[in-house]
Amino acid sequence: MYPVDFDDPAGVRFSTEDVPANDRVAVLRDLIGRRFLQIEIEPMPNQPFHVEVGLRALPGLGIMSTYTRGMRTQRTTELIADGNDCFCLAIMSAGVGQIRKGHQQITIEHGDATLLSAAEPFSVVRPTASRSLLVCVPSSALVPLVADIDNAIMRPIPRGTEALKLLAAYAGFLRHELALATPDLGRHAASHVYDLMALAVGATSEVTEAAQDRGVRAARLRAIKNDVIDNLGRTDLSIETAAARHGVTPRYVRKLFESEGTTFSEFVIGQRLAHAHRLLTDPRFSDRAISAIAFECGFGDLSYFNRTFRRVYGAAPTDVRAPVKLEAE
Repeated sequence: MYPVDFDDPAGVRFSTEDVPANDRVAVLRDLIGRRFLQIEIEPMPNQPFHVEVGLRALPGLGIMSTYTRGMRTQRTTELIADGNDCFCLAIMSAGVGQIRKGHQQITIEHGDATLLSAAEPFSVVRPTASRSLLVCVPSSALVPLVADIDNAIMRPIPRGTEALKLLAAYAGFLRHELALATPDLGRHAASHVYDLMALAVGATSEVTEAAQDRGVRAARLRAIKNDVIDNLGRTDLSIETAAARHGVTPRYVRKLFESEGTTFSEFVIGQRLAHAHRLLTDPRFSDRAISAIAFECGFGDLSYFNRTFRRVYGAAPTDVRAPVKLEAE
């Protein structure tokens, strides 16, 4: 039994390091190449072979992240007989990908992307260590949103494209968000991805305005929330600094949070308190002073921290903290 958990709500994870060296290519071809993606996988000659894959499926949406060394993948003429006509946006997160379709060949590098169709044969070569993100959606979801879908296939999308950057960040979030395991939330997230993908490859004029209001707003709000979580300990964390980092106005950020019935400040305080609660209840930090935890989480006033903590959790910080671990004699 190979260590691939098909029932994991976070998706499927696989690494060639988890199986014996002699079985790696065969297992990768069977489990990932045929069971999930319907592609042929080949190690490149005279190259060290290593693959790590993460797969997440939501209603109407598939997301795959990979780290590879020395691998060639291809969707062959024989394989397209399966009738799968989904579109996949291939984003090269790091490294280089050489993509060929018929006589056409392009190279995408760090941050670049291109659109591929599963209904047509293509191949992707990653000659060196690389990371990539593949976002796959049904053709029926994307075609009505794009002005010229045939012209969009195999056209390089530069890394600076705003919709592409938002899509890459949003898809990365969706890969790990367990709350999206419910079908309704999954479909809602997928619709945001359709909007962002359409904008990245060339949305129709009718779709552009609506997509900006739906997918872009959702992705930008998620990006700002992630930014807050990454910077909880900064004393200069404010709606102004967050807005500046994301190239938007504080008023725009306020409207994003208002759409969820909250405010930027309420979200920051909630995340800081949740982080403090995790530290206080973790035995590994039982010897750390409460004041140090409060300051680490971004609270500059200990009295305010104690007061808001009690209001949210119904107990003082001293009441919830894990007991100090005693050293074994």
